[in-house]
Amino acid sequence: MKPRSLRFRLIVSNLLPLFLVLPFVGLLMIYLLETQGIVASVSRDLSRQAILVADTASVQPDIWLDKNSAEKFLQRISPRLSARVMLLDTGGRILVTSDPADEGLIGTIAYTGEYQSVEEAIKNASREAPEQREVVIPVVRNDGLLLGFVKMDNPIMDIYQRSLQLRQVTIWVIAVGLAAGILLGTLLSRDLARQLRAATQAVTNLSTGQSLNLLDESKKPDEIRQLYRAFNTLATRLKNAEDNRKRLLSNLVHEIGRPLGSLQSAVQALAGGADKDKALQAELLDGMAGELHRLDHLVGELANLHNELAGTLVLRREPLKVEEWLHRITETYRQEALEKKLTWENNIQPDMPVVDLDAEQLTLAVQNLVSNAIRYTPSGGTITLGSEISHSNLKIMVKDTGPGIPLSEQQKIFEAFSRGSTSKRFSQGMGLGLTIARDIVEAHGGRIELDSQPGAGSEFNIVIPVKPS
Repeated sequence: MKPRSLRFRLIVSNLLPLFLVLPFVGLLMIYLLETQGIVASVSRDLSRQAILVADTASVQPDIWLDKNSAEKFLQRISPRLSARVMLLDTGGRILVTSDPADEGLIGTIAYTGEYQSVEEAIKNASREAPEQREVVIPVVRNDGLLLGFVKMDNPIMDIYQRSLQLRQVTIWVIAVGLAAGILLGTLLSRDLARQLRAATQAVTNLSTGQSLNLLDESKKPDEIRQLYRAFNTLATRLKNAEDNRKRLLSNLVHEIGRPLGSLQSAVQALAGGADKDKALQAELLDGMAGELHRLDHLVGELANLHNELAGTLVLRREPLKVEEWLHRITETYRQEALEKKLTWENNIQPDMPVVDLDAEQLTLAVQNLVSNAIRYTPSGGTITLGSEISHSNLKIMVKDTGPGIPLSEQQKIFEAFSRGSTSKRFSQGMGLGLTIARDIVEAHGGRIELDSQPGAGSEFNIVIPVKPS
């Protein structure tokens, strides 16, 4: 799973609080169980030991009267005990202690509690009281006389107190961890919501025709970046389609208006009596035929553009004799070139094998290239048509001696409605001929190559992989 994916962020935002809190909770539980269990166990053992010491001391009344006897008593019994032991007189003063460090406390009051009955003291001492710092058991003789007290300190009470402090610290750490997890999850969700709102707003702007800004794809989760990229692609295509639509309408008005104006002028001239002059009539009819041919060519370009946009460009390959086909489809253009006082050269390879091609579609591609070459080559220039089959590739060459195409425009001229930046080249027509030719050739699995330099003419080469039929 990628760390920058949306799924990863959602998982992190949900699990991060648990990851922050669970370790501390586990450590706290373990520590509290250990400390609470140990403290409770030690407290119970301490109470039992104090009771046993008190019982033993009750049958040895001399230890309450003689300090040496008391010290010997403690020296004998203290190694078997887990805590510090003190013997107190009936007033709560320290008589002897098992800890040599407490010698300076001898004679001071260590217990000021009220006297309790033995049964009550034993009952209270036997309770599980982890917070109990000390255990004091009264020593009573058989006849009920109070001899003194046995005082024992809880050896792990300090640890217990520190555990209480640690518990508070841990609780605070858990609270801070939860807060940090919630905050981080909120920030992640807010960032995600902001990115989705940006995409939603952009789609809304696109659908309502408002100002359109492309979305920034950088530093986004993979899913969001893919969404942004898809939107940007869609927005760019829609913008290009809108630009093409405007250029198409503008070109249509221009290209249709001019021949219609010429036809209208010719009709008016004929209606005004120009038909009586046979030479003028023939000239007008010839001009009308040319304008109708121009309109027919324009309709053909629009039909091919529609097929391209609709995705209905389907090839119908049939066996084709390339040499005969090229002579047939370019004869009209050869005559047009000669009428324009251009030199026409044929370099068509003879006896080429029969190959499978869509002759109807490919005819349109070749004629578009030849028509462009004738249109933009000045009188006295040369048009060269050539073909050959080499290395399983059919190559059709259309070369002219026109003004040439700048290198910066050689890719743009294959785009729809592109006419170049100069008035010498692509200044007429819809700007669809090369686009249609390229699409037809690419549908055959081939390509169009261009070799051109300003002032040195242009050479278009159609290269199509073929197999002999």
